[in-house]
Amino acid sequence: MIVVVAALKGGVGKTTTTVYLSALAASSRRTTTIVDADPQASSADWLETSDDGQLESISVVEAPTDRLLMKALDRVDDDEIAIVDTPPGNERLLAKALDRATVVVVPTRIGGVETPRVDAVLDMVPRKVPAGLVFCSARTFTRDYHDAVADWQEAGVSVWGTVPERVAIAAGPAGPLPYDGLDAYRDAWRRIQRAARG
Repeated sequence: MIVVVAALKGGVGKTTTTVYLSALAASSRRTTTIVDADPQASSADWLETSDDGQLESISVVEAPTDRLLMKALDRVDDDEIAIVDTPPGNERLLAKALDRATVVVVPTRIGGVETPRVDAVLDMVPRKVPAGLVFCSARTFTRDYHDAVADWQEAGVSVWGTVPERVAIAAGPAGPLPYDGLDAYRDAWRRIQRAARG
């Protein structure tokens, strides 16, 4: 199973989403690998510097080029979960990852330039590959949030999860993954697995 965490814009929660989904995948005792295709290697850095026991069993492969990405994805076994952290602004590398995806997760925020950027990613997803949105750092009590969810659902785009605005989630490798963050991503992870089996 290859889960591609896809966005063309930086700062929307790709790396955080990748790490949390990987922790949840690893908790199911399945072999889990993060394929870090971002030259900044933020996911790899997070796992290498974290002392969180929930992340110990997760492997990391850095693959910031087309060739390295394809080699990494070719090595994914049938019973393994690979979660790909894609780089912002690299359409060619993103397209290669999307072509190999079992399922695509599009992290986004509410408002601003987010909608056209999400549309651009969704247009790149192969027709038979399920894709859904995860709203990151969402102010769930606002009208903007509720309108955005309704608009995407009306457009026929699946919303797989919402991660409410919390400082602890974005703390990175400085501490263990907080339970409320894992709980927020758990609903998205269930829907991702269902879509992948679908």
